[in-house]
Amino acid sequence: MIVARLAQFGKLGGFHFNDSKYGDDDLDSGSINPFQLFLVFNELADAAQRDGAAFQPAYMLDQSHNVTDPIESLMNSAVEVQRAYVQSALVDRARLAELQGANDVLLAAQALKTAFRTDVSPILAMARARAGGAVDPVACYRASGYRDRAASARPAKPGAGSSGIV
Repeated sequence: MIVARLAQFGKLGGFHFNDSKYGDDDLDSGSINPFQLFLVFNELADAAQRDGAAFQPAYMLDQSHNVTDPIESLMNSAVEVQRAYVQSALVDRARLAELQGANDVLLAAQALKTAFRTDVSPILAMARARAGGAVDPVACYRASGYRDRAASARPAKPGAGSSGIV
């Protein structure tokens, strides 16, 4: 609702993608509530369609890595943001507008859930492969050995409480 209202009044300048359970947790995007992430993208897609080139918000990942590898978490978030974006592109906007105009909340919600429940993993994998990227970014990252090389190059400082890369 907040995204929709800010976009409606031309006040959405930027958006931080993360998830939370207890306040501003800065968890990986889509890790707690992927449907909410999809709904945010639905509103962003709606605003982009409505406002065209005038709609130019900045998109950012905002996360705090207390337990997970920060690079892997960012990769996971990027994949989930891409997933929500592609799912939002599947929404039948004309049908949704018709249902919203008729105040048919139940069928409008079903129209959104149809797009959300669509497995877009094959589309994402194909797009990454076509662009020369890794189909499974985290597996590719782990296989590369980058973390071990970076940790060797940047050893942890005594008393810092981290491994040097985090």
